[in-house]
Amino acid sequence: MRYGPACSSHCPHFEVASIKPSVGDGFPGVAFEPGGRFRAVNADVFSLIALSFAQGPRALSPSEIVGAPDWTRTAHYDITAKVSDALAASDPLELSAKLPALVRTLLQERFKLAAHREPRELQLYVLHAVRKDAFGSKFSRAASCDQSRAECRPSVTVGHITAHSMPIEQFIAILSLNAGRTVIDETVLQGLFDIDLEWSPDQLAADKPSLFGALEEQLGLKLEATRRPADVLVVDHVERPTPD
Repeated sequence: MRYGPACSSHCPHFEVASIKPSVGDGFPGVAFEPGGRFRAVNADVFSLIALSFAQGPRALSPSEIVGAPDWTRTAHYDITAKVSDALAASDPLELSAKLPALVRTLLQERFKLAAHREPRELQLYVLHAVRKDAFGSKFSRAASCDQSRAECRPSVTVGHITAHSMPIEQFIAILSLNAGRTVIDETVLQGLFDIDLEWSPDQLAADKPSLFGALEEQLGLKLEATRRPADVLVVDHVERPTPD
């Protein structure tokens, strides 16, 4: 399938959007705000492409995107945009579900993104449960928690993931981004979980385990490398936007 810079009027789109080079060094963030307003702070284009082709809760991992020029990782932008009043009045979950398509249209219109999918053999990770009858010390089943409450929303920082009542699919999505490759879930786990995972992003640091070690020690899970055929997104064209 090919995705070009032109999009029909039926594509979800922002009614207005402002894009400026980021002058700050704050932690990147992308979110909807009340009233259907969208903000991306200090966001690189590569991550926006990964988000715009998300599959369910999982954005594409870096290994699933090929052909993107180097500047898409190093140039950062602040984006403010707004959807139509009708879309802003829709259910928040429905609006969030449209976010990838909205960002994809924005990239096609303002960054002239053109891309296509094709099958390739990729290096992936497969996630297994080390023990079938027990979880790790920082991994346990949980009751439902209202994600609109601050204490229920996951916290993801460099080298640390904490979450209450997180679906395993959402954890796999976050894990894929931190591992740098697509993670395939073969744990056979279902339901909601409380998770507290801490590791050292620096492989040479000795005060904390690596991501692989932390998964096994703290959660009772294990990542194993493998190669499997999978679809990748090939970036055919992308341009720096004109700031406004």
